[in-house]
Amino acid sequence: MQTRLVRPTVFAPIVPPLWYVSDGELTVGPVTTSLLIKGVERGRVHEECWVRTAASHWRNVLAVREVAALAGQVGPRLPSGDQLVQWAGPAQRVRDEEEFSHNLAWLALVATGAESAMVHYRGPRSRRFYTRAIVGPMGMEQFGRALPELDPVLCAARRGQPVVGPPYGLVEDALALRMATSQGGVGAAAAIPIFWLGALRVLLELSRPGHAFRREDLKSAERIAQHTLAQLGN
Repeated sequence: MQTRLVRPTVFAPIVPPLWYVSDGELTVGPVTTSLLIKGVERGRVHEECWVRTAASHWRNVLAVREVAALAGQVGPRLPSGDQLVQWAGPAQRVRDEEEFSHNLAWLALVATGAESAMVHYRGPRSRRFYTRAIVGPMGMEQFGRALPELDPVLCAARRGQPVVGPPYGLVEDALALRMATSQGGVGAAAAIPIFWLGALRVLLELSRPGHAFRREDLKSAERIAQHTLAQLGN
């Protein structure tokens, strides 16, 4: 029986949000997201209510993603992390790094709802990261080229730091610039470093024109990359 390798995520744990709920006259809280959803389901929190966390502004309760999902106002549900990992695990090993990179890029799009993806890969005998896959409606100029050693996104990846969010900041701007030829533009960008046996082996970069990526979706993409890298035999 093959031993399953469990690798830690590069995403630091976060505390689940606590919500304050107001109907304009009475404010209650803090309550967890699960209790907020129960209140909506039982009719105690109606659609005209407003919510906020301690660190945010008031917004309509339907602006909470989980509540919007109940009302059918979000897109189709993405496949679960376990489903995607199964898709990433064919009976035979991935044959080479380009096949690995292409498979990973497509699965990452499915896992996150991204429009475009790049995979930069460092082979076991190489010191540099080469762009082995570009998927989505964007230019191919970077394909086959090595990332500069002082590339800001690569430097962050070597420190084990993912890049997440709308482009705001030097590293985020550098990532957005690399994805700038994407047809829909870069409304959100993410870069996920993937480590194998303690060394950085893959840098997965994603972009889309819409809202920021969900943290759990990015963690699913990270898990897929780790699993697929194991298929490559590295």
